[in-house]
Parts: sequence; structure tokens; C-alpha cells
Amino acid sequence: MLLGFALLLNGCGYHLVGTGSSLPSHLKTLFIPLFANSSSESEIHRELTSAIINSFITDGRLKIVQKGNSDMVMKGSLFYYDLRAVSFTSSDFASDYIVKLGVEVEVIDKINDKPYIKNKFTTKWDYRATSDIVDTESARLAALEEAYKELGNRLVSLLIDQF
Repeated sequence: MLLGFALLLNGCGYHLVGTGSSLPSHLKTLFIPLFANSSSESEIHRELTSAIINSFITDGRLKIVQKGNSDMVMKGSLFYYDLRAVSFTSSDFASDYIVKLGVEVEVIDKINDKPYIKNKFTTKWDYRATSDIVDTESARLAALEEAYKELGNRLVSLLIDQF
């Protein structure tokens, strides 16, 4: 019975996320140049781009290559950064923050010379502030790292799994 169920799922084109690919067979390699940054926070686009590249490398279903050797190019822009205090202590000091990011991404199919995907994404991540400025800044940077990873994983899922 288990074998019959497995064959049924296989016949329907079903696959677990992260194990198959919905990409056309001619798309096997991807180049991701440094994302542009029109947000209010300078330099964070570098870490964002690196995290997105690492998400694709970790996934392993698309090969990340240099510009001239790719089937696809993912161009991106960090267009939004916002940091807001969302809760306060009884002394009116911020105790919790939310960092929000907005990214616009376009993937070009270089083989057919046409856009493959164009979309905007937003994400947010929260963190707790403390009375120590260094600890609070470390928490902000850790929240940004998590937000970058989340965006990277969403891009992998959208591009490869079509989710």
C-alpha cells in the first residue's frame, strides 16, 4: 500500500520542497550581482546579497556562477529599510524593535532573453533592546542577518519551487 501511495504521488508530479525543481530544464546556472541600495541604510545591501547567494549555494539545485557563464541573472534592489521601536519600558525607553526590509528582484532568462520573474518582497524581524548599547546593536545586526536569510530562502523557493 505504501508503494502504491508513493507511485501515485510520483505520477502527479508531487515533490517535497527542496528536492525537485520547477525550473525549465535549460536554466541551471545563476549569477547574482551586488544588489542596488536605495534604502535609508547604507551598506546593508552587501550583506543582503551575500546571504541570498549563500541561500542558493546551501540549497544546491542551481549553480552560482560568474556573470558571463550564467543561464539566468538575478538583479535586485534593496528599496526599503525601517527600524521602529514597538514597545517601551515604564521609563519610556524602547525595549523591542522591528526591522523591516523591502527588496525588488528581477530574474532574467538569458537563454531566451526574457524576464523570468519580477517581484517585490518584504520581511521583518524583531529584537529586544537592553540597557547596553553594544548588546542592542548586536541584536539589531543579528535580526538583520535573520531577515536576509529569510529573504534568501524565499527567493530560492520562488525561483526553484515556484512557491
